[in-house]
Amino acid sequence: MTKDEMRSFIASQKTGMGMPILEANGFVAVKRLKRQKAYLNAKTIGAYAPLPDDVDIARIMTDPERTFYIPAFDEKRGVYRLARMGENFKRNRFGGVEPIDPVFAEEDEIDLILVPGIAFGHSGERIGREEECYAELLPLYNALRVGICFDFQCMPAIPFDEQDLQMDMIITESKCIEISYEE
Repeated sequence: MTKDEMRSFIASQKTGMGMPILEANGFVAVKRLKRQKAYLNAKTIGAYAPLPDDVDIARIMTDPERTFYIPAFDEKRGVYRLARMGENFKRNRFGGVEPIDPVFAEEDEIDLILVPGIAFGHSGERIGREEECYAELLPLYNALRVGICFDFQCMPAIPFDEQDLQMDMIITESKCIEISYEE
């Protein structure tokens, strides 16, 4: 299966399940995330403004014990970076939101980055949306990468290219997969 075929397959799965089931399963995935040691120890978290078919992590982004950052375009550098959550937002080119006056995180400032995706492989592989910022954003930070998705998006293997970025952990409503990269 190619990446485009995988994107179509996952889209059909999401449509077949319907939003109420996706919302309920997403709630359970977020509860599982909040029990993980990596999350409990993180003080600064790269997050995302969820699109309607993503696992909705918005409810954790009000946690007063953590500082949250979301992707925003850095006009000076010409790339997407993580910017501290604010109160005023604008739409970005991907359909999500970003802070109007971004305050960007430095490379060692983020402890953990929550990453949405179309599909994840059990070895940490990830397929993202065709139009997104994570390929340029993730390499900028020395943080634990956590893919968060629904069970049907997590598969034993997915199409993967050498330049694709891998996750350190994948969380769904029923499991947490910690990936070790032994050489």
